Amino acid sequence: MSSATPTIDIVLDGFFAEQLSRSARGGPTGMRQRRLRSLELRLRDYLEAEGAGVLVTSDIELLAIERQFDPVGAFCRTMHSDDLVFALPGFLERSVPTDMADIRLQLSTIGALTSWLIRTRLIDQTGLECVLLDVGAALRRGRAGLRARRAALGAATAPLGAAAAPQLGSGRG
Repeated sequence: MSSATPTIDIVLDGFFAEQLSRSARGGPTGMRQRRLRSLELRLRDYLEAEGAGVLVTSDIELLAIERQFDPVGAFCRTMHSDDLVFALPGFLERSVPTDMADIRLQLSTIGALTSWLIRTRLIDQTGLECVLLDVGAALRRGRAGLRARRAALGAATAPLGAAAAPQLGSGRG
């Protein structure tokens, strides 16, 4: 944890406010805004439930003390940007929505969050190279899984016999 950076609460509030603001300027966005809010809640829930798994011993102790005072939101209230980055690969792999549009939004938004943390200098890439590679790898695996689901859905909705239909104009006959 780096006490020089804002807490995860402040980081997520700022990032999602910016995302919602952009969404509001872009036209018909009611569904996208609901999906963004849902994603933020899923991320916060994941961090509260699983975030301690990425912490060092001293931060685990601090979190335990904070939870004695007020357990709701303790992780996001006390931990910082670098802790958030360490938790993102697990979130991407363990908190996968069922809806393909939600998956697409989650992948693009978490990618944007990571870039935003770097661009706004809320994390220092020095020393975080490996975890940033882990986030990138989790995003790539998520995109590959989404492509596979799309392909499977496309195959499942193809008309019967379409795969066995002869190819016209193939030059063989």
